[in-house]
Amino acid sequence: MSYRRLLATIFWTIPVIALIIPGIISPGLWLAIVGGVMVVLIALTFIAIPIGYRKRSYALRERDLTYKKGWIFSSMITIPFNRIQHTEISRGPIERKYELSTLKIYTAGGATSDLSIPGLEVEEAEQLKEFVAKKAAIYE
Repeated sequence: MSYRRLLATIFWTIPVIALIIPGIISPGLWLAIVGGVMVVLIALTFIAIPIGYRKRSYALRERDLTYKKGWIFSSMITIPFNRIQHTEISRGPIERKYELSTLKIYTAGGATSDLSIPGLEVEEAEQLKEFVAKKAAIYE
């Protein structure tokens, strides 16, 4: 979860700087309004991170993999094993720092039906990748 907070911090740094600089040059109402709006948006982001994190889940079933995410706008993606073409694990610099991985699953349906499961521990991602690859091979 601290991984997501770090990403949110990086995300909000540039807009905060871009909107506060005009207020420093010409202080007054602009700085108060922008500062207030930014504080509210940033607070909502940091409140939403743990809630969204708890709402993510995946399920391995006999013939498919289901991934659910979101709490305001939720979505559930189900991918049958016979549609999976290949899987890969990616790790960016921030993920490496927190020893996390993202499992990417590519399907025969194109980019719109591909699936990405972020925030997995390295060992869990490896095990999941191996399991999915074996199941996909059975259906080839």
